[in-house]
Amino acid sequence: MASPMKFDIPHKLGKAEAKRRIEAGLPKLERHIPGGGTVQANWTGEDRMAMTVTAMGQKVSVDMVIEEAVVHATVEVPMMLSMMAGAISGFVQTSAEKMLAAPAPDPQSGPPPQA
Repeated sequence: MASPMKFDIPHKLGKAEAKRRIEAGLPKLERHIPGGGTVQANWTGEDRMAMTVTAMGQKVSVDMVIEEAVVHATVEVPMMLSMMAGAISGFVQTSAEKMLAAPAPDPQSGPPPQA
């Protein structure tokens, strides 16, 4: 394995909602793996998820710890993919950020009502 890459994703969702959004986003993540692939995830603790992304015959391990205002993530890329480690870690980080982002307002619904 190449050196693990770590990053934090701040959020304002609270622990339960962040966990729910990450769980809900996993099927979407699988569909966006370049060249196809699979995602297997399981909760190893109340707030810790172990995920394996398999693509091109290689496995990338991701460990996420969900906290009240931040998600800590560690991505381990196999040596064979080490030249792409930055791009792979960036893909995981961007995907998690999208899962935790507040939904964009619906342009068809118009502006929010004034109080």
